[in-house]
Amino acid sequence: MLQRIQTLYLLAIVILSGITFYLPVADLVNQASVLHYIVDFKGIYQVQTNGNIFDSGTWGLTVISAVIPVFALYTIFSYKNRIKQIRFSVLNMFFLLGYYVLLFIYIWFATQRLNAEWHLRFVTAFPLINLILNYLAIGAIGKDEKLVKSMDRIR
Repeated sequence: MLQRIQTLYLLAIVILSGITFYLPVADLVNQASVLHYIVDFKGIYQVQTNGNIFDSGTWGLTVISAVIPVFALYTIFSYKNRIKQIRFSVLNMFFLLGYYVLLFIYIWFATQRLNAEWHLRFVTAFPLINLILNYLAIGAIGKDEKLVKSMDRIR
C-alpha cells in the first residue's frame, strides 16, 4: 500500500486539500470604501480592526473542500480494488474542477455585490496541483492493473 507511488500522490492530495480547507483562498478589496474581505471555507468575511463580520456563506465550497481529502483517503485504502481506485480518482477530479467553478462563481457574485476587486492567494493553486497529482495517480494505478493482468495470463 505505502510502497506504491500512487499512494504518495494521493497522500499529497490529502495534505494540500487540508491546507486549502483552512487557509483563505482569495481577497476582495473595495477601493472606494477601503473595505477588505476574505474568502475561505466558512464564507466571505469583512476584515475589521475589532474582528470579523460575517458577510456571506460558501457552503458549497465547504462541502467540496471537505469531500476531496475524504475521497483521496478512501482511494488510498482501496488498494486491493484498483478499478475502484481509478473510479474514485476520476470522481475526485470532477470534485476538484467543481471546486474551481464554485470558487469563481462565489467570487464573481461577491465582487458584483460589493463592488470589489478580487485577488487570489497562493492557496488557490493547490487544487490545480491536486488535479495533476490525481492524474498521475490514475496513471500509476492503471500501470499496476496492467501488471497484475499480465501476470494472470496463462503462459
